[in-house]
Amino acid sequence: MRNVDRATMAPYPQVQWASILNIIAGIWLIISPWVLSFNGYDSRMTGNNVIFGIVVAVLAAIRAYAPRGTVWLSWINVLVGIWLFISAFYFAGATMATPFWNNIILGVIVAILGIIAAWERRPATV
Repeated sequence: MRNVDRATMAPYPQVQWASILNIIAGIWLIISPWVLSFNGYDSRMTGNNVIFGIVVAVLAAIRAYAPRGTVWLSWINVLVGIWLFISAFYFAGATMATPFWNNIILGVIVAILGIIAAWERRPATV
């Protein structure tokens, strides 16, 4: 029987939970224009949320299920989170409070979860 180093094969729990939460954030980004009823105000904001929601969810799903060698995907999600924050000012501004705060909050969440997922700390071995 081959010797297998279980420590190098162990999953990265913080990568997985942060990525799973980012999948949920991505899904929320996709559906939020309809749930919060701002899809009729600005099609650019709706398109922005749908496109970047798909990007966040797909990158986080890949990262959650294949954490080794995919750290760069988390850093892309950090950049997407920063864009979501900026896009709140660019697309919504002060005139549309609901999409503005939706993107501010989700931008912060996606960026923080991306940073957490990028810190590939292995679980302690006993």
